[in-house]
Amino acid sequence: MKFKILFIGLVASVGLCATEVTNRSYNRFAISLGEMTVTDHYLSNQEYSGITLGLDANHTAYYKNSDSCASWLVYDHWRYGQLINSSYSAMIQYLGGNAGFASHYNWHPAKGLRLMAGGAIDIYGATKNQSRNVNNPFSADIQINLMASIGAQYKLTWKRWALSFDYMATTPLIGGMFVPEMGQSYYEIYLNLPSALNEVAHFTSFHNRQGIKGNLSVNFILPTVTLFMGMNHNHQWWQANNMSFYIKELSVQIGIALNLGIIKE
Repeated sequence: MKFKILFIGLVASVGLCATEVTNRSYNRFAISLGEMTVTDHYLSNQEYSGITLGLDANHTAYYKNSDSCASWLVYDHWRYGQLINSSYSAMIQYLGGNAGFASHYNWHPAKGLRLMAGGAIDIYGATKNQSRNVNNPFSADIQINLMASIGAQYKLTWKRWALSFDYMATTPLIGGMFVPEMGQSYYEIYLNLPSALNEVAHFTSFHNRQGIKGNLSVNFILPTVTLFMGMNHNHQWWQANNMSFYIKELSVQIGIALNLGIIKE
């Protein structure tokens, strides 16, 4: 009996996606400052940590004729870090970014509450330079992943402005990545193309690629702009060719969103 009640409640909630008064299409821009930790066994067995600076941008809107049930998101995130090992004997310069497209189904099970679930196609690339290495001072990350994505928003509204609390997170499911063999130079890979792809191209899933990336924000929503502040957390791990790699980031951000329009429901 309890299962039937829960099932009926879930089915009924599908029809609640269009109960909110307004939904906005907007461009969102943010800057961030935080700490990053990187391990790259192609360059070194040591852990490197330091300050990271970030730029984030995305565009969000609802699909037309979806009754505010389905939304889409285009995003790009960039990070730069000066990272030093624990003995202060070497440094890595990190420059990386993600870009992708996400699509979500939206529920409004209660007034002011929005839940989202969907997926994303994410492309990640980064360069890491360690000037101390003579033979292999450079490492590149190239990945494409199909991600699972979830989110939640709780909004309090007063006349023409509102306050919302948002959280969104993604985790990789399947994909592909580039990882050279230990000691293999990029020039050597280039000389042996295309046969070298068998050694450096890898299928990814839970057995060799795991992670979670999320953002928690407080948003002050005005008629034409939204001001926000929040926190990013990112923890990614992958393994190939008997080498391990991971990235950890915790940062704070501030930003602005330009409200482009209101979709009537």
